[in-house]
Amino acid sequence: MAKNKREKENIIFFTALASIIVASFLVSGAFEYFNQQEYVKADVIKIVESTVIIGNNCTAIVAQTSPERAHSIELGLEGRMEIRPNTHDVFVDVLKEFNISVESVTMDRYEDKIYYATLNLRRGSDVLKIDLKPSDGIAIALRANAPIYINKKLLEKMGQNICK
Repeated sequence: MAKNKREKENIIFFTALASIIVASFLVSGAFEYFNQQEYVKADVIKIVESTVIIGNNCTAIVAQTSPERAHSIELGLEGRMEIRPNTHDVFVDVLKEFNISVESVTMDRYEDKIYYATLNLRRGSDVLKIDLKPSDGIAIALRANAPIYINKKLLEKMGQNICK
């Protein structure tokens, strides 16, 4: 019962967030995208229990997330949905209904033991950047078939060799 209540609360939250995004597009102008020379495209995305491994080649950031987010990323990697959609599925569906595309997700920095990411959205010529947790960004990008980029300095500082 508590799980269903939590899922309903998450769906309401993401629907409200999508409404805010749509409203923001009505008043926003075009934003600049991130400087792609400062980022590298993630070509490694793995989940081991509640650990996210994301990186490029043999260097990856290894970070903990909640079991629910880890499972959602796994579903995105496998390109499948459970019997009922989860909040990331609903969020991407709402964006599609409003003709908003997920252009990319960027992992930007690590500060005070927290990773920060940005969701880059587009509707026509308008672009909107939204701060979000990297695990949510990964789950959303996988469902939207959008690229994920990692700041090169972040990967150099926090990355681990995963090819040993």
